[in-house]
Amino acid sequence: MRSLIDPVWFLLLVLTLTTFVTVASTKLGRVVKLLARVSVSILVFLSTGVATLIFDQILANETSPGPDWSPEFIFVLGGDFELGANAAQDFLGTESIRRVNAASAVWQKYPKSMVVFSGKQPGTETERAATRHGELSSEHAISLGLTESRIIIESTSSNTSEHPIEALKLSGVKRDSQIAIVTSDFHLRRASGEFKKHFLNVESFGTGDATSGLSWLDFVPLATHLDENAYRIKEFAGIIISKL
Repeated sequence: MRSLIDPVWFLLLVLTLTTFVTVASTKLGRVVKLLARVSVSILVFLSTGVATLIFDQILANETSPGPDWSPEFIFVLGGDFELGANAAQDFLGTESIRRVNAASAVWQKYPKSMVVFSGKQPGTETERAATRHGELSSEHAISLGLTESRIIIESTSSNTSEHPIEALKLSGVKRDSQIAIVTSDFHLRRASGEFKKHFLNVESFGTGDATSGLSWLDFVPLATHLDENAYRIKEFAGIIISKL
C-alpha cells in the first residue's frame, strides 16, 4: 500500500492517457489537454528543491526542551536497511544512519537515558530476524560512543502508529515518562503526533537534514529531488490517515 501513495505513478498515468487516448469531443479534448499540462507542471514542481524546502517547512516539528528537562527514554524510530548476500553484509539505509547519528548526539547530552531502537522492517521476515534493524542500529550507535548497556531493541512495531503502542509495553515506560523521539525531519510532525496520543511528555529531535536555503540547483528538476519529495508526499498522506 505504501507504494501506491506516490505522486509519480499517478501523474505518469495521467500523462500516458492524455498522450495516447484520442478524444472526439472538442470540450473533452480541452479537458484532457488541461490535465496533461497540470500533470507536467506538478511533476516538474515535485522534481525541484523548492518543493522540498516548502514541504520541510511544513513537516519539520523539532522541539526545544527546557534546561531542566531530561528524557528517561530516547526512541529512535526505525528507517530501513538493505539486505546483503548474507546477514553480515546487511547495512543501514541513509535515513536510518541519519537517525542513529542524531540519536547518539542527543544521548551524549542526556547520557542517563535509555535508547530504544524501535521497529522491524516489513518484508524481511522470511530472511532476517525481526531484531535485525535494531541490531544494525545498535552497532552503528556503539561505534559513535553510545554505551551498549543503555540500548534496548523493540522489534515488534512495524509502522509509526505502532511505535508508541509497543513502547508502552517496555519495562519502565509509562504514560507520564519523559521521552524523546528521534526521526527524520520530514517525519517529525506525524511521529510526534502519534506519540502524543499515548504519552504526556514528548520532545522531538530531527536529523538536521532539512533544506536550509536555496541554490540555483534547487530550481532545476532532478530525479533526486523527486525521490525526496515522494517521501514527503507519503508523510502528508500518513498525517491525513492518522487524523481520520
